[in-house]
Amino acid sequence: MKAKYHLSLVNIVWLLYFIINFLFVDKYASRICEYSYILSITYLLSFAFLFWIFYKKVLPKISCPRTWLIGSFSVFCCILVCFQYAIDPYLIKVDRWSAIHNFLAGLLNGEYPYGQQTHLGGYGSPFPVWQILHLPFYALQNVGLSLFVVSGLFIWSISRIHNEKVALSAWFMLICSPGYWYEALVRSDLMTNLMVSCIITEWLIKKEIHLNKHLFLIGIISGLLLSTRLAAIIPLCVVYGYSFLLLPWKEKVLFLAVTLATFSLTFLPFLLWEGSTLLWFEYNPFILQTRQGSILSLLIFAILSTIIVYRQKYSLSKHLFICGGLLNLLVILAFIHSMWRNNTWLELYSSTFDISYFLMALPFYIWFNSVSSGGIRCGFRGE
Repeated sequence: MKAKYHLSLVNIVWLLYFIINFLFVDKYASRICEYSYILSITYLLSFAFLFWIFYKKVLPKISCPRTWLIGSFSVFCCILVCFQYAIDPYLIKVDRWSAIHNFLAGLLNGEYPYGQQTHLGGYGSPFPVWQILHLPFYALQNVGLSLFVVSGLFIWSISRIHNEKVALSAWFMLICSPGYWYEALVRSDLMTNLMVSCIITEWLIKKEIHLNKHLFLIGIISGLLLSTRLAAIIPLCVVYGYSFLLLPWKEKVLFLAVTLATFSLTFLPFLLWEGSTLLWFEYNPFILQTRQGSILSLLIFAILSTIIVYRQKYSLSKHLFICGGLLNLLVILAFIHSMWRNNTWLELYSSTFDISYFLMALPFYIWFNSVSSGGIRCGFRGE
């Protein structure tokens, strides 16, 4: 019965993986041809067949997955980097890259970073830790390179935590994703951010870092992760949510205090900056990261998340599935609110909403199905 239930989850994740990528194919195919749905359906059928060939015929026969992994990773990263540099970033109608680039340019020039506009005239929403982590890539004049470094860490982590065949499976799913190619070509950091969250969460599980024994460590990590993007904290909430509910009240307060103190300290230099408008600026990062939703949608999400985390308890074998599901739920609720507010019902590709937010769940779906394809159970030992 459990095996059938797990197989059902695997099939659901495959379906969600294809739906998310289908959206990208359909949206951008519609800009170049009249019958975009034909290309979209062709993508689904072609890649479904390709995946069947890979998992049924190719992967089981690979005797040296490390060679395949290193070779394919090197080749495809080189191809994507070449494509990335072939596109003038200032012609791209996505300004996630310049939100980071211009922030760091202002910071290094002694100008107030959160007052710097993107190349499209907007303002940056990433929080301080995520901005500072991009300093090495800014030095290379291409913050979009962070995607490839984090992808390497993502695949390496899977190979270390599980094995190289599981990592090869994950890389295959990643490189076959049009959404991933989109992120690379427009130099976006969204999927990269959630990959980092996924990596940290899985290593904490691998090292058996429990909340009741490592309260300060997890609190500091939570605060730092929260200072990248608000959604990045969701995986840690899934893994440690039930443990948090079991803590005595004093330890609950202490954990929240450590998390919030760490988070606040990362903003302190920008709050004390001469001429700072961090808290009352119309386009400050807090407003930009929460403007897609509403108080009602956040309340619904918080209630549903709490119920799901409580029911999960210590059974962490499905945590990757739940993390991806909650990230998609957050986006769907924001999407519904956006459609209701702007009266854009059934206008799936309306400019009022960015479908790239669905990509936040992909790292978790990819890790989950890669592990499942290897028949490995993922969670704290001794469950």
